[in-house]
Amino acid sequence: MHDTFWMVHGDGPSNFRHTTRESATAEAKRLARTNPGTTFYVLQAIDGFVRDEVRQIELDPIPF
Repeated sequence: MHDTFWMVHGDGPSNFRHTTRESATAEAKRLARTNPGTTFYVLQAIDGFVRDEVRQIELDPIPF
């Protein structure tokens, strides 16, 4: 089982996973101070999904 995580979302991309809500909140506040007029949201992961089936495909042999 994976632990939940939090991310901060603003105008740009975000890929950093905070391990605590407090850490994400502090980062959102820091970003809001340095980017007036931009809203930053703290998002919590509540579900995750993965498709894990893999199948092999047969390739056509070289025709010569």
